[in-house]
Amino acid sequence: MYINNKTSLKAAIHQLEQKQFKQKELLIAQFNETYESLRPLNIIKSEFNRITGSSETKNNLVNAAIGLGAGFLSKKIFLGGSHNILKRLFGTVVEVGIAKLVAGNADKIKEKGLELKEKGVELLHGSKNEQVL
Repeated sequence: MYINNKTSLKAAIHQLEQKQFKQKELLIAQFNETYESLRPLNIIKSEFNRITGSSETKNNLVNAAIGLGAGFLSKKIFLGGSHNILKRLFGTVVEVGIAKLVAGNADKIKEKGLELKEKGVELLHGSKNEQVL
């Protein structure tokens, strides 16, 4: 822009002020976005989402959780809250063993669970051939 009088100078100043205002708004928005992304909870969430992005990883996490849950539950069912150190040690061995067994066969267990669910639904609604197992 060519400035040769007072009016064009005021117009150029006004234009620069508008540009400065827009840049300031963009800078504030970027600062807020960066601030939110650097909060510890958001970092953990984004990393968890990045790690568990693939279906294989999600499947592995579900299998591990099923195994750990089954191991913990079996220890509580069989041993309860015993204070005997040998029983607690045996309980831990049982817990780890069952957890490993279940986690290793989680896909088969899920498949059988789905089959049982489908059979249960058929029993509730009546099968097509009206036969009950």
